[in-house]
Amino acid sequence: MTTNVQLGKIIGNIILTILWICCFLFISPTLVIDFGGGILAPFKFTVVIVGLLVIVFYNIFYRSSGASTKLGLTVDLTLLWMALIVFYPFNPPATLSETAKTTWPGGAVGFFTLIGGLAITVLWVYFFADEIS
Repeated sequence: MTTNVQLGKIIGNIILTILWICCFLFISPTLVIDFGGGILAPFKFTVVIVGLLVIVFYNIFYRSSGASTKLGLTVDLTLLWMALIVFYPFNPPATLSETAKTTWPGGAVGFFTLIGGLAITVLWVYFFADEIS
């Protein structure tokens, strides 16, 4: 059985996704971009959106087979899911007040993280099936 998956595209997807995850982790949320005239844009949000566009355009304009693109996006989604599990604070910090702790979104994020894990499992079952050529 021959495979038409291009390894270069998948490695590129992995590198871009790790850099995109680092944007969430290492950029301070207090930085802003001042365009002048009172127009301010949060730097972190801007970098995250530009990074997402880079990943999308990379997958659109890097010519490869459909299987390579699907595998690359599945790897991207898996990395994002693992980063969410490792780095998201599901429990509220101890410094919050009791009313802020009752509205902490950790439970909802945890639920959707589990549902996302099921979706990732279904995607990987597709690639581990023997019918990919």
